[in-house]
Amino acid sequence: MDAKQSEYLQTVLQQYNPTQARVTANRLRQLWLQFEPANINGIKAELREQQETVGIPVPKLKAIGKAISKVARTRVNEFLPLIQLLWNEFGREGRVVAVIPLGAMELTAPEKIIPEIYQLCQTCITWEDADRLAMDALEPIIRKQPEKWLHALEAWLEDDNLWVRRAAITTIGRLPMKRPEYTVVCLNLSERLLYDDELDVKRAVSFAIRISARGEIAPVREFLARHVPPENSAATWVLCDCIRSMTKQFLPEFTTLLPRFEAWQNDPSISAKDRRSIDSAIKTLKKAEA
Repeated sequence: MDAKQSEYLQTVLQQYNPTQARVTANRLRQLWLQFEPANINGIKAELREQQETVGIPVPKLKAIGKAISKVARTRVNEFLPLIQLLWNEFGREGRVVAVIPLGAMELTAPEKIIPEIYQLCQTCITWEDADRLAMDALEPIIRKQPEKWLHALEAWLEDDNLWVRRAAITTIGRLPMKRPEYTVVCLNLSERLLYDDELDVKRAVSFAIRISARGEIAPVREFLARHVPPENSAATWVLCDCIRSMTKQFLPEFTTLLPRFEAWQNDPSISAKDRRSIDSAIKTLKKAEA
C-alpha cells in the first residue's frame, strides 16, 4: 500500500460512523480494487459465483484489516456492524479483511466475539473462509489463553455444520506450533473427527494431526501407530494423507511405522480405493527411509 492509499484508509477510518457502516465498507472496497488481482484458479468457478471473488492478494487485504484492527480492538461494539457487513455482503475480499480485526477484537472481548465467529462459520462458502476464520479470527485468543478457551471448541467438533468443524480442528491443530505442551491434548481432540466423512473436514483433520508435529513429534507418531490400521475408510484416507503430506524433514521420524502400514496393506478386505492410499503412504515412508 503506497502513502496515498494509506492516507486514504486512515481518513476512511477516522470518518467511520457505526450507523453508516455501508459507506465505510464501500470506501474500503474502492481501496482494495486498486490492487492488481492475483490468480484465483484455486477457487472453483461455482464457488466464485456464490460471492464476489476478485482475487486481490491476501497480504494487501490483510494490510487493510490490520489498520482497522488498531481502532476496532478498543471500540468493539462500534466496529462490529462494519465487520459483519464486510463478511456478509462484500465477497471474498470483504471476508479476508473482516477476519483480521475480529482477531484483535476477540482479544479484547472474547465472550462477545467467539459466539460471533461461530455464527460467521455457519455462513462459510469456501474452505478459505473457514481457514481464515480459524487462523486470523479464532486462533489469537486460543493461542494466548488455551487453558481458558480451548475447551470452548470441543462443542464445535460435534457441530452439524462442516465449516464449523473445519475451523475448530484447524485452530486446534495449529496450537502446538506455539504451545507444544498442548500437543497431546490437541491430538486427542483431533481424534474425535477421525471418522468424519466430509472431504473438507478430512483434509483439515489430516492437517491438524501432521501440523501438531511442529509441537512434538513423538506424540504424533504414537497417535498414528495407535490408529493404524483403522476400520473406517475416512480414517484410512486421513492417516495415509498424514504421511503423504508430512513435512519432509519430519518424515524420517515416522519410518518406524512402515511395518504397520505394510501389514495393513496385506489385509485382503481393503477396498481398491483404500489400498491406493495405503500404497502411497508406504511409498512415502520408504523414500524417507532410503
